[in-house]
Amino acid sequence: MNQNLKVTFNPVESGQTYQLIKFSGEFDKAGHSEVKEKLDMCVKDFNLKALVFDFQDLKFINSEGIGYLMEIHAHLTQRDRKLVIVGANAYVKDVFQAIGIMEIVPIYENLKEFLSK
Repeated sequence: MNQNLKVTFNPVESGQTYQLIKFSGEFDKAGHSEVKEKLDMCVKDFNLKALVFDFQDLKFINSEGIGYLMEIHAHLTQRDRKLVIVGANAYVKDVFQAIGIMEIVPIYENLKEFLSK
């Protein structure tokens, strides 16, 4: 079976204050189901300052994926952590803009821009 969504957890280097997770594919109901357990475990035990989702290879996101992002954001915010998104394509940015995600979750063009802030 083809995976709709793939997540890759980059290793955290010494002194790094963020965890980078790369997404590729489509973040919809099927994709969400495929990665939910791994992401939930990461978020539950997360103790760095920022969880960075790299959406450079994410082609699509729907309301299921957006709802899950908001759950993650809320969980992290309760523990004084933050969710950050980098590398979203024009389609994903348009969706985020239309529903106001950009007002809630910081979105950067790439990891370098996030790190320079």
